[in-house]
Amino acid sequence: MGSLFSVVGLSVMGAFLSIASHGISDRTPLIHFSSKPAILAVKKSKDSNETEQVSLQALVETRCQSLFTEFHPIWWLFNGHLQTIYCVLGNFSKNDEMWYNRGLDFAPIDDSNLKDNTPVVVVQHGLTGGSYEPYPWDLKQNSLGYEPMPSLSPPPANSPLNTRLLRTFVGKHVYSKGMGGNLQNLLKRHEKSLRSELGHRVAKAMPLALALRNPTLEQFDDTFTRIAGGSAPTFPFATADDYYRWGSSHHVVKDIRVPYLAINAADDPVVRHVPMDGGGNGLVVMELTPAGGHLGWFQAGNGFVDRWTTRPVLEWLKLTAEDIAHIEGQAGRLSIDEDGWLREDSSPELGCKEIEGGGLFDGNGGEEGMLQGL
Repeated sequence: MGSLFSVVGLSVMGAFLSIASHGISDRTPLIHFSSKPAILAVKKSKDSNETEQVSLQALVETRCQSLFTEFHPIWWLFNGHLQTIYCVLGNFSKNDEMWYNRGLDFAPIDDSNLKDNTPVVVVQHGLTGGSYEPYPWDLKQNSLGYEPMPSLSPPPANSPLNTRLLRTFVGKHVYSKGMGGNLQNLLKRHEKSLRSELGHRVAKAMPLALALRNPTLEQFDDTFTRIAGGSAPTFPFATADDYYRWGSSHHVVKDIRVPYLAINAADDPVVRHVPMDGGGNGLVVMELTPAGGHLGWFQAGNGFVDRWTTRPVLEWLKLTAEDIAHIEGQAGRLSIDEDGWLREDSSPELGCKEIEGGGLFDGNGGEEGMLQGL
């Protein structure tokens, strides 16, 4: 019922508030580069071993030119609320079917024609999303021929998102409850396996989290995530606010060590604060479009609705995967521990291993009880 309430509320409130932002006169995106952009080694030609030194700003301005184009929303999704509504309620499987090989959810399912050195694009879903989200689909049949792999671990929420989200009625009772409901339903789905170790803090925190009625994101995080959202010694936290401060992405932007592009919309009703200074990091490019909503940017396509962000993202991927010269041996050393987990020595708290199951997974039908696009 909580998810249903959120969808109905989202539709009603979005329609009610839509007139306020109907007329955006200037659609020019705001793009921020560091005052000292990073200097990168770039291949002189596709198959050449020769390189030249070029600033990241010059590379973006010449090879990612669609980032500088205006986004014009389709006429009936003319503000951030409506863009977000469509992201939640839209049926995107009509444009491009998506199937994965279950496990790390690789696509395409037939990779026999891909070269061994084909780049793999790791697609990180949103806070309460999964492989059923539609935004990886744009990478499936792209001109680059890359292999998309949606990641299954959501990034931590951040303090600016949550505190500003809860300041408004719509933020608290629509968007925040939509995300809180998603997390609670996800917990219910895996209740049996998460309760297997009765003395573990995850199992101890579950009953209170499952007992919440139509929780906001902050209520769920304060009841469950701050306690069971990660491993010791970092977790547990005393409060949800302490967890948000620890996990806030704007604290680590300055520490990014690879070329990084972030695209956000000024009318995003969920993320209300964007660190546009990029932390002073020369490897970071920040873009803010006047419109687009939360994970929206829907525009009129060739006979259907498509996303403005697809072309800029593909240009960026080509630049970073093919044009920039990468130094061999930069990855950390891998090893397999006694329990069969593959780990990187520099991050022993992380690991993966193959388990039984797998097979083909239909990524077109969504997940029961889950709202996409949040």
